[in-house]
Amino acid sequence: MSLQEELQMSRLPAPGVQLMLQLMLTREAVVRVQERLFEAHGLTIQQYNVLRIVRGGPTKGHPIYEIERRMIYRFANVTRLVDRLEVQGLLKRVADPKDRRVSRVLITPKGRRLMERLDEPVHDMAVRLTSCCDEAECLAMAEQLERLREHCGKQGGLQDELTGASS
Repeated sequence: MSLQEELQMSRLPAPGVQLMLQLMLTREAVVRVQERLFEAHGLTIQQYNVLRIVRGGPTKGHPIYEIERRMIYRFANVTRLVDRLEVQGLLKRVADPKDRRVSRVLITPKGRRLMERLDEPVHDMAVRLTSCCDEAECLAMAEQLERLREHCGKQGGLQDELTGASS
């Protein structure tokens, strides 16, 4: 379905606005599929993201602030996510021997088994969701999106400018 049809627009906005709308709609479409997959395994997208980060981290674990820095969905309360995953027995906290004020988060064997069970379905989901593009198209699109994301990151004062907060 075209952007104009999906949003029931009488006319298309400027190309940059079209791109932003397409990005938002695409993110929502991907998230809906991810939510169903992760919910079937008792997780939220944010919890999966934390488990993914911790599993790929150092054997001594990550401190909470490092997990937060690596999150894809950065609006999540990482401490609460870790608390819930700890209650489920998927993560555990250990004291940092160099700084007792910091705890490190480790994945438990139960958490590792869950992530291993999810590896194939997550891979299959990505393959199916991107099957409308060949490998070269996927890589080119990923490169373009990275370029756009980097450019967005350089627009630090844009929000203040647009809302008049800098005046």
